[in-house]
Amino acid sequence: MKKRFVVMGIMTSIILASCNGNDPAPRESRIIFSFAEPLTTTATRAGSPFDTNSFILTVRDIEGDTLYNGLYGRRPPELTVRAGTYEVSAVSEPFTAPAFESPQYGDSQIIVASNGEDVNVAFLCKMTNAGVSIALTDAFKAKYPAGRLILKQDGGSLEYGYGEKRNGYFSPGNVSFWYSGTDGDKALFNRTVSAGEQHCLTLNASKEDSQSGFSIEVDTSTFRIVETVTVGGAFTGEDGSSAAKALNIRSAKEHVGDTVWVWGYIVGGDLSSSSANFTGPFTKSSNIAIAATPSENSYANCFSVELSRTAIKNAINLVDNPGNLGRKVFLKGVISTYFGLTGLKSVTEYSW
Repeated sequence: MKKRFVVMGIMTSIILASCNGNDPAPRESRIIFSFAEPLTTTATRAGSPFDTNSFILTVRDIEGDTLYNGLYGRRPPELTVRAGTYEVSAVSEPFTAPAFESPQYGDSQIIVASNGEDVNVAFLCKMTNAGVSIALTDAFKAKYPAGRLILKQDGGSLEYGYGEKRNGYFSPGNVSFWYSGTDGDKALFNRTVSAGEQHCLTLNASKEDSQSGFSIEVDTSTFRIVETVTVGGAFTGEDGSSAAKALNIRSAKEHVGDTVWVWGYIVGGDLSSSSANFTGPFTKSSNIAIAATPSENSYANCFSVELSRTAIKNAINLVDNPGNLGRKVFLKGVISTYFGLTGLKSVTEYSW
């Protein structure tokens, strides 16, 4: 009995100590912010430096509650938080809907604060939306007279008058190009834009089905995509029956087993069952990866392509043709599974 009382006494002491708050209390963590590049080397495309102190810094917890929303230069010396997950962002200006002359620069990150440990956040200064400028040929103006162009996105739309010279800016994603005339609105074509891209489009007009040619010029921070788009009368009729009616990657995934034309940008090679080489140098000439945008670097978003025919392999593979990286290509083959992805096998034809 005596031993039992001793044990119970010890247990009672432990319980009382716990109730009296002698256990270590949770400690707060500090979030420390900086920009990865010095201010003097971070500049706009025009060459003038950013004042990152004027950026908008936002810190939210996992529940969506805002802990700080204000100028980066006026942030608290130490932002203390409890252990948990937080979303932090620093941007040059707000951007929620398409707008003219509104490039947004900055970065956003998800961070995890551990109990009592400091978290260092180094923001990158990069363009987070995409720009679009439009020029019109005389042939386009003749076929679509006295009208206007409307570029639509889920977040809103922008109207381009025929004399518009400004750049429009859009969130990454799909942009629909529409002509608005006296007979109502007519869909012309779609483009998928990614963060950091500047699309310079010249619109031409033709009685033929849609077709396009393009070139890509890369600068230090932004993809500048210069493209001439010939608008025909049946763009929405893409069925994969020809290069002019080639399917995009999303549509092609719905045609497994079919022999069709597919288009995409060459973004990598050296495929395995779970990865691809997106930067080179390349070592395998038997396959490539294509994607909806030339800046794609996520394997899961790619479309695998088998290069088995010698002539096609010699013309397209990235080992012998590293300059093909980023080029848009039209391919005819069988939609199948290849290296763990929906892809194209038995390619018999191609076109640039």
